Parts: sequence; structure tokens; C-alpha cells
Amino acid sequence: MTNTQKRRTRTAARLAGLAAAVLAAMALPLSTGATSAAAAPADAEAVPLPPGVIKLNDSEPCPMYTLCLYRDYNFSGPAYGVAEGYPVNLHELPMAAPGGSAADNVSSWVNYTRAVAVLGDDDTGLTRPLFPGQRLQEPPVTNDTVDHIFW
Repeated sequence: MTNTQKRRTRTAARLAGLAAAVLAAMALPLSTGATSAAAAPADAEAVPLPPGVIKLNDSEPCPMYTLCLYRDYNFSGPAYGVAEGYPVNLHELPMAAPGGSAADNVSSWVNYTRAVAVLGDDDTGLTRPLFPGQRLQEPPVTNDTVDHIFW
């Protein structure tokens, strides 16, 4: 192996290690159920959240590389962020709403991940995609119907 090839191999290995470290750092706060940087409401600490989920402050903008769900239209009200690749049962997300959870209570979405999120409805068995970069205000026919997020 020539010196140039050795340098390229070392550089590629360093870049791969750096990329892995960046991805791990991005996923770590989400996978530990950490809250957002701003103070979270007290009820968020009372119930442990599923892996990959953070509680956002009411109407907080969606962080990059996150799928966000909001109880109300216009990306407002109680909200959660979900890391890419983490399936979530919305029944496990406490929310001041009928039923006491985010299930059947989400009216707006933001997908800032790089993956297609699939929104599932237990009652009908229907699923629908939410593409990367897509923001969605639920139309009346599907408003407050999502129970699960799949990837």
C-alpha cells in the first residue's frame, strides 16, 4: 500500500469515527428521554417517556432531525419530539386532552427527520406516510386519529 493510500485509509477511518460520534451524540439525548433545553412542565417528569421521545414545551418549534407532534393546529399546544427510527405508541405519551394521552389527539405534525414516518390508526387500521421535511395540518377526516408512529 502506498503512502497516499495509507493516508486516505486513515482519513476515511477518522471521518467514519467522527460521523458515528455525531450520530451517537444526536441520538443520546433523545434515547434517554431527556427534556428540551427549556424548562419542561412538571408532569413530563412524572411519567417516563418511551425511548427516543422528548417532551417539548407547549408550541415549541420542532428541533432538527426530529418528528414533532402537536395537540393543536398551527403547531401549537402540548408537543413531543420523536427521534428518527423509534416506533412510538401515542397512548404512552401523557397529554392534557381527552383520554389523557397523545393518541387520537394530534392535529399538526412536522417531520424534520431524514426518514418517512408512518402514522397509524388503531380504529381503522389505516396508515399514511409523513415524508421528510413535510409539515402537516390534519384535514378534518384524519384529525385526532393517529395512535402509532412507525418507520
